[in-house]
Amino acid sequence: MIKIAHVKETENLNLPKEVVEVIKSVTAILDAEYGKERNEQLEGGYIIILESKDDFEKLKEIYIDVDDIIPEYVDKITVAGGEDYTNSLILCNNDFGISVIIPMRLTPKILLENME
Repeated sequence: MIKIAHVKETENLNLPKEVVEVIKSVTAILDAEYGKERNEQLEGGYIIILESKDDFEKLKEIYIDVDDIIPEYVDKITVAGGEDYTNSLILCNNDFGISVIIPMRLTPKILLENME
């Protein structure tokens, strides 16, 4: 599991360029709206990238159970020549959200059913 909160943390990610572009876009918004020096645990939110089935258990440690959540939205990230991903926004309150990025093969059915 990878956690990213700021644009400066998006360098050297070993992910498809299309996924990195989405991550950069989300972190740019968070940095612009909440500040580059913010405490991401308290202000704005962050991105979590799940890389294996084991990461779902780690996600529960921050009180997110994908079997029980209702995402604000689920978008498909189309990867040219590779595996697609999903980007699910989980709103924790009106000023804090977590984007969860998951390879399509690992994305739970409940999230796929919410894909726009």
